[in-house]
Amino acid sequence: MTKLTKDFGKTASDLADDLKKVNVLPTRSVSLNWATAMGGIVPGKVSIFYGPESSGKTLIAMMAVADLLKRDPEAIVVWFDAEFSFSPNMFKKLGGDLDRLVVRQSSDPVTIFDYIGGDLKEALQEGAPIKGVVIDSIKSIRYPKDNKKVTTDMTMGGTGSAYLPSALKLIIPIINEFKLLSIFIQQVTAQIDPMKAMRNPFVITEGHALKHAADIMMEITRLDTKNGVVEDEHGRQIGHKIRVKVKKNRMGPPARKAEFLFAYDSSTVEQKEKELFDLAVSVGVIFHPKKDGRPNAMMWEGAGRTIRGEAGMVEALKDPNYFQAILKECESFVDKREIKVDENGVVLDSEEPDSSEESELEFLP
Repeated sequence: MTKLTKDFGKTASDLADDLKKVNVLPTRSVSLNWATAMGGIVPGKVSIFYGPESSGKTLIAMMAVADLLKRDPEAIVVWFDAEFSFSPNMFKKLGGDLDRLVVRQSSDPVTIFDYIGGDLKEALQEGAPIKGVVIDSIKSIRYPKDNKKVTTDMTMGGTGSAYLPSALKLIIPIINEFKLLSIFIQQVTAQIDPMKAMRNPFVITEGHALKHAADIMMEITRLDTKNGVVEDEHGRQIGHKIRVKVKKNRMGPPARKAEFLFAYDSSTVEQKEKELFDLAVSVGVIFHPKKDGRPNAMMWEGAGRTIRGEAGMVEALKDPNYFQAILKECESFVDKREIKVDENGVVLDSEEPDSSEESELEFLP
């Protein structure tokens, strides 16, 4: 085994040990940390943020970079601004250090991908404290075919599909070797066909190339519903909810969802107690206790405490010890549904866990 590992590489157990040593970067949202299944964004892995305009993709990327620079006082992050829309004031408001953020405004793929595979790699090998790379956005990069187009060409993009695979193959080994925080942002367009829009309202240009390269892929949208918009006493909108759906995750279970409130003035994630309450209810950690065999809709139970009303439970979560107890139960949540197959190996529809004497949890929609 020693000779084999010397000739061919690490064993699977060594790779598992390396994964346990990963220094995860937590986000400012408890539900987003839960949705990633790793407690945050993992350096050395490719994270793709996609969604419609003004949904919060750049905002979440800025918060992650700002937190990385706070945690490591010597770290440097390179931000490729292909949209020419980077806001230094917003980044500073989020707590970021502008002196340690290198912003390269270019939509030329040579100055982005080739720079990462060339000059940036050489700087890393020489010991430069570069800890992160952000590309905002992939759709705004002008590839050689785009340069030959004229304004009358009625195309919706997608010309990067022939170039992205080889470009990503060039930079992904560098990201993994030097454990760089890597966030690639992608814009989407609306689906015109109403029948197709019922299944998926978005069209992602270069989607297949990004999908196969991503370690975690998150769909980011904003909630403009009545419950998703926050207004002050004068009726002015001061914040909105951001919804994140994990569509692909190589490090944990996908299909998890997070929702959190972002306030414009304070530039922070607010109402974390309500955010944790909604998360705990969705996974069954906080539930209605049963009375005479039926759920008592007036009461909530979680982590050994029974409290009256939703407002009372949210108020109780302001206790740091109780907050951490509920959060720990959410992080250790495991779906109790079993995968069943018939005699031909066909997967049968999963059933919801039934109530029993061992567990009286009622899984709410």
